[in-house]
Amino acid sequence: MIKVEHTVVIDRPIEEVFDFMAKVENLPRWAENTIEAQQTSEGPLGAGTTCTVLNKAVRRQMLHHFVVTEYERPTRYAAKTTAGPFPMHLSYTLERVERGTSLRTVSEAELGGILKLGEPLMRRMARKQIEVDHARLKDILESQAASG
Repeated sequence: MIKVEHTVVIDRPIEEVFDFMAKVENLPRWAENTIEAQQTSEGPLGAGTTCTVLNKAVRRQMLHHFVVTEYERPTRYAAKTTAGPFPMHLSYTLERVERGTSLRTVSEAELGGILKLGEPLMRRMARKQIEVDHARLKDILESQAASG
């Protein structure tokens, strides 16, 4: 099991951060390895919403199908895979802080087969990726505020 946690403070209101990061179509803008992401169920975003996410990793493309398991605007969002190369669970916890919003991401993946042998390397890669993605999300949201 790979579990990675990371927290970033974004100088924007909690509702703005939540709405941007929870909208699956925005994922390719801030998650570097995401090629495409789309909601696959009808209706507004909430618990039970389904989506697909196409990622690239180690020169391979991987398609994941997710279902939203928690949706408590603007403080909590979580999703888990229903199909894909390996089981995965992502959760985002947001909190108002003095300088805007604290966003804590927890990513858990259960690697099997030959991938299990690479867990230490995959853990380091996942940690670095979340750090890069958080920096991109912070930059996008804070620069939008400066230009808007």
